[in-house]
Amino acid sequence: MITYFEKLKALSKRAYASYSNFHFSAICLLKDGSKVPGVNVENATYTITICAERTALSQVYALCYRKTDIAKFYLYTDSKQLSSPCGMWQQFLWELVDQQIPIEIYNQKGESYILTIKNLLPYAFTKEDLQ
Repeated sequence: MITYFEKLKALSKRAYASYSNFHFSAICLLKDGSKVPGVNVENATYTITICAERTALSQVYALCYRKTDIAKFYLYTDSKQLSSPCGMWQQFLWELVDQQIPIEIYNQKGESYILTIKNLLPYAFTKEDLQ
């Protein structure tokens, strides 16, 4: 049986990372068993680059799923050490997923850890801050 680490590592090869050569991949597991993939897609301007996590989560919403349909998020980075997703993705995730879903993050050696968005971004900027 292929593990999520193996799926993520293979998926990361599809990334368009011609500037950084740093490949990310994500799989959003839905409660109905569907798996929505994402990879990073870079651009020469960098500011309009989209990370794998936002690619996957945007597809989840485009497919008419919502935060209550998400069971777990899996991430892979090409780094040798364990790392966390960028702050932009953390803020994006805060609003679009349940704050208690597990997020499992792998590095290139297959090492991983699991946490929640609440662990990653305890003081997120929210719509309540705009009131």
